[in-house]
Amino acid sequence: MYRELLSELIQEYDEAKLQNPCSEKEIAKAEKIVGYPFPNELKALLRETDGDRWFLLSVKEIMEIVELNRSILSESFEPDEYLEKVDRHIFFATNGCGDYYCYRVLENGEVDTSGIYLWDHEEFETRYVAKDIKDAIVKYYHSEI
Repeated sequence: MYRELLSELIQEYDEAKLQNPCSEKEIAKAEKIVGYPFPNELKALLRETDGDRWFLLSVKEIMEIVELNRSILSESFEPDEYLEKVDRHIFFATNGCGDYYCYRVLENGEVDTSGIYLWDHEEFETRYVAKDIKDAIVKYYHSEI
């Protein structure tokens, strides 16, 4: 489903290239590094393409962002504030300007799958942008988010 949708949408973007599917082992490793279980729709996307080298991040990039944030940003905040503003998100796509599209994680550790959010790297705040990952992909490639 996602691969077909993306194949259609990325035609106008020379830089975007669908990648090979991600293995279950790689998804499990990324979940462990991130610290939260990935929503089913994100796992389904990764099983079809491990990013698109433009908008969607690969599992390697997802892990790198988390590790980078933890090494740099965790020192800028009190632990609880860092959890709330940075670490309690599952980043899976980028706008190319330092902001990330993500799922929010609730205080109880449950992933909020009610929507997709844009995380602002300067304000450390999120805003709702799409109802699900498919909606985010379509909106992004139609320049609506």
